[in-house]
Formats: sequence, structure tokens, C-alpha cells
Amino acid sequence: MIRSLWPESGRNRRLAGAVTIGRAQDNDIVVPDVLASRRHAFLVQTALGTEIRDARSVNGTYVNGVRIGSAVLSEGDVVTIGNVDMVFCAGTLTRQAAAGTPAGGLEVNRVQFEIDGKQLLDNISLTARPGTLTAIIGGSGAGKTTLARLIAGYTRPSSGSITFEGHDIHAEYATLRSRIGMVPQDDVVHRQLTVNQALGYAAELRLPPDTSSADRAKVVAQVLEELELTEHGDTRVDKLSGGQRKRASVALELLTGPSLLVLDEPTTGLDPALDSQVMMMLRKLADAGRTVVVVTHSVSYLDLCDQLLLLAPGGKTAYFGPPDQVGSVMGTSNWAHIFIKVGADPDEAKRRFLAQRGSEPKLSARAEPGDLGEPVHVDVWRQFSTVARRQVRLVVSDRWYTVFLAALPFMLGLLTLTVPGHSGFGAADPNGKTPAEPAQILVLLCVGAVFMGTALTIRDLVGERPIFHREQAFGLSTQAYLLAKIAVFSMFATAQAAIVTSIAVIGKGAPTRGAVLLGNPTLELFVAVAATCFASAIVGMGMSALARSSDQILPLLVVAIMAQLVFSSGIIPVTNRVVLDQLSWLTPARWGFAASASTIDLNTVQPSPFSPKDSHWHHTTGAWLLDMAMLGLLSTVYAGFVLWRIRLKR
Repeated sequence: MIRSLWPESGRNRRLAGAVTIGRAQDNDIVVPDVLASRRHAFLVQTALGTEIRDARSVNGTYVNGVRIGSAVLSEGDVVTIGNVDMVFCAGTLTRQAAAGTPAGGLEVNRVQFEIDGKQLLDNISLTARPGTLTAIIGGSGAGKTTLARLIAGYTRPSSGSITFEGHDIHAEYATLRSRIGMVPQDDVVHRQLTVNQALGYAAELRLPPDTSSADRAKVVAQVLEELELTEHGDTRVDKLSGGQRKRASVALELLTGPSLLVLDEPTTGLDPALDSQVMMMLRKLADAGRTVVVVTHSVSYLDLCDQLLLLAPGGKTAYFGPPDQVGSVMGTSNWAHIFIKVGADPDEAKRRFLAQRGSEPKLSARAEPGDLGEPVHVDVWRQFSTVARRQVRLVVSDRWYTVFLAALPFMLGLLTLTVPGHSGFGAADPNGKTPAEPAQILVLLCVGAVFMGTALTIRDLVGERPIFHREQAFGLSTQAYLLAKIAVFSMFATAQAAIVTSIAVIGKGAPTRGAVLLGNPTLELFVAVAATCFASAIVGMGMSALARSSDQILPLLVVAIMAQLVFSSGIIPVTNRVVLDQLSWLTPARWGFAASASTIDLNTVQPSPFSPKDSHWHHTTGAWLLDMAMLGLLSTVYAGFVLWRIRLKR
């Protein structure tokens, strides 16, 4: 009997006669796992029997793979807290291994995977016990990475099953995701941070909120020691060697103590010496009792593995067994010849393998897809704070980027002083040499704000996409992540807007017309420029979310700036021009220029025919508020698009 996902208020207080379960040593049942809360759950005797009640733990309490608020236990039920399985037996909970149940390991049973009718994996089966290192090798198109993602639970097989420690990975992913560490081919560590900083922020995001700073530091220190990175703790990640960076990526996964570690091409781009170091590291991780699976194209150090799976094109098994027996089975120990042989006739390679091994194992019933479960961490504010602090450090740690951000508003502000004339934001002489001086200054301010905002964010999301995807899979709230970045970038955008506006006002004079709402026209002009910069920063994040690689950033930036230069309506009139006018409504430049024009009363200070008399430029409270409201609306809409684009695909 299972009730309510979340228990009623007050259930986290110790109940009279209850058996306490948690990480703290004063519990009746101590769960020595970093993902267990200090006071995680209670066992209470009720009229219905022994009931387990979750104490509002962050990572949840699971009974037979289902997250519960409370549940009456039956004999043999499996209770999962963090990475620990316990069996309910004789009125109490006992660690599963101690209870005599099999510890398991990884079981891949006749897995097939198809996309749009194309078969990528064909009846793959393998077994990997704790303490073993298994290599998955094969040529291009053999499905190595696809199999790794299936084992990690990222995607579901078309048929067959994958279990770990007796749990179906895809049916019970919520209980298993903290036990599975996935290290993708791309490094998942911010290169601008030191190793200690990167692991420290990751520990804040992944470990329970009641974990003290000292305990987090202890976990980080233990991981660094195991991976022999202690002496490099204060070294920036971008100063590490390729092998050390890969170890840093592995360190992130070890923070939560996973018992299954999956690595996708960890030796790509490494020289033979670093290749050897990485494989030796994996051997040690397996010797510590973990199940380690590595996808690799390197065959130099396969003798360090306990077993290897050779995949032929089309995801067909050509060999599975100890590395030292592959020569006798394949007829040659030359890996180049082996790859050529299995690549020439994948079906024959599979047939030979089945003939030597015997019949394929019986296909088990496919488990129903399980829910991804509640996010590992539900403290959105804590995640917001951690991501925001990390983002500030990332910006200031990138020296040249910081210099660029600091110098940009000064350069753009000085550009406004190059506009000829002495009227500034005041009334221009229609018969003089510079009748368009006010509009030209506003164009530079507006386009400058667009450039600053877009350049501030356009490289951010695409640059850390692999890192975010891993954190997201582990439970990072997409909303907290995005809001933290918006908050940090808004501060930088506001500071830049203040600098560029101040230079323009000091050099050209303050607006001569009174403010329409805020009492001070200079303040009002600054607010319009800052809002334009902020909205453009959101647009930049949208383009970053759309970009597939960092190589696409510069073309997108150029297109965005040129388009908004046109749609601002400051140089080329777009008012009442079909298509152009409608498209301009979608750009921050249109409304930022309009709000600035409303503040300085451009329709008056720059007389016709140089001004198109746009109604959005009227020197009225209503016009200015509409312009600002449109900037706010665009910011909200584009932020919503970014949120949708980077959401967790379930």
C-alpha cells in the first residue's frame, strides 16, 4: 500500500517509537551513502504492519522501484535509499548483499535498437559483473555509442532488456540514475575553473542540501585522491593534460559513488602514453569493485580489460569474451585484419559467433518504460544560487572575455561621440549640416546595446551543452539553470548599458526634453538602453540554444546585428511598410529605439523629412510604456523559447 508522493508536513520529525534511517550516525539504521539525507526515512509500526515514511528527503525513498511518501512493507520488499538497496525481512531492513540476494552487475539481454526502420543494434547480449572492465570496440557505424547510451539509460531499446543490480534500467531509472556514471566523449568540466572549483560546484548540485561544506570537501578530496588528482586540485582545467582532463570528467561522476561507470571514447585525441594512463585508471576503478564499461577505438591496451565486445557494422556481435582469446576465435590477432574481416561481412561474423557460443539467450519480456522520476534535487533556489555563483566565476575567470566585456561599452560609447554636430539629444537645425544628429546617436546607442547583449550570451549555452546535459540528467532544474544565467547576465548587461549611456550623455549632453515617466530623462534613457541590452541577451541565448556548434556563433551574431540595425527604424524607416514593419516587432532594436526616441521626443527634436513620425516615438507616458512593455514581452517569449529548447527530453 503506497500513499502520496510527498508525506504530510511534520513527517520529517522523529516519531515516538520510530526506527530512523539516514546518513547520520545517530540513526537506528545508518545508510553510508552520500545521496542519503541525514534523516532520510522512518519505520513505524501501524495497524496495517510496518510502514516506511519518507522524511522529505531530497533524493527520495523507493520501494520496489517506486518513489513513495509512505508505504506498508511486505516481506521481501526492496527499499532503495541513495545507491543502497535494503530488503525488508523479519520486521527490519537489511543490506541486500547481506540478505543473501545476488549483487548482480550488468546484464544486457538481446537488445535491439532501431530508428526509422534502420537497425542500429542487433540482438546484443553481454554480462559484466562488479569488479570487471568491459571494452566495446568496433568500426564506424557499429553502434558502440548507441549501446553505451542504452546502458546509461539515456535511450530505451526497441526490444530486449538491460538490468543492473537486479533492476531494469529503463523501467526503474529513477532508482538507478545515481548508480550510473556516464562520461561522454566531450569533457564535461568547465575549463575556466580549477579542478577543486568544478568539483565543488558539482557536489553542491548533486549531493543533498543537508551535506555540510566540510562533508562536501571531504567527498571531493576522496575522489581526487582515488584518481590521483590531488596535486592538481588548484590547477585550471584548461591547463591540465588530455588524460588529466578526462580524469577530471570521471571525478564528477564519482562524487555520488556510482557502481556502474560508462565511458564513451575517453581516449580520443590522446597520445599513446595518455591512452595508457586512462586505461590504467579504468582498471583501478574496476578493481575497486565497480562495473566499468568503456567504448573505445583504441586496441593498444585491451589486455587490461576482463572482456571485450566486438561489434560489426549494423550492431552485430562478432565476438564477446576475454581479450586473449580473440586471436584463436577470429583466426588472427592483427586488429586491422579483424576489423576488415568483420566489416566485409557482418552477417557472417555474427553467424560464426553464434555457432561458437551456441544458441542465443532467451528473450525476456520487455519491461514497461519507467518514469524518469522526480528531479534528484528539488531545492530550486539552492540550484539557482549555485549556478549563479558558478556563472560569475566562469565569466571573471575567462580573462580575455572579461576584458572584452569591460572594454566594449567604452568603445561603443566613444562611437556616439563621433556623430557630427553639437545639438546632441536636443533640437537639431533642419537647415543645418547635421539635422539627423539625435537619431544617429540613438541608433549607435540602440545597436550598441543589441551588440553588447547578444555578444554577452551567444556563446554560452552551446559552449557548455555537454556539461548541462549531464547535470540535467542528474536532476538539475532547467528553470533554475536558465534563471540563474539570466540573473547574472542581466547584471553585466545593466553595467554595460550604464557605461555606454553615461559616455553618450557626458559627451553629447543630456536629453533636453523632460522625462515622460521617471522624472529624469537621462535615467529614462538609461532604462531603455538597459532593457534593450537585456532583451538582446535573451535573444543571444536563444541563438546559442539553436546553434549546433560554436563554429556557428559568429555568423549568427553578424546576422542578428545587421538585421536589427535595419529593423530599429533609425536608419531605414520601417513604419507602415508591409512585412518590414511586422518583422521589426519581433526585434528588441525596434522597441529599444522607440523607447529612447520617446524619451528624447525625437519627433520634435528632429523635424521632418528626416523623421518618419512613428507613433511609438511619441513623447507620452503611454507610448514609452508600450515600448518598454514590448521589450519585456519579447524577453519573456524568447526566454520561454530557450527554456523549451533546452528542456529535458523525456
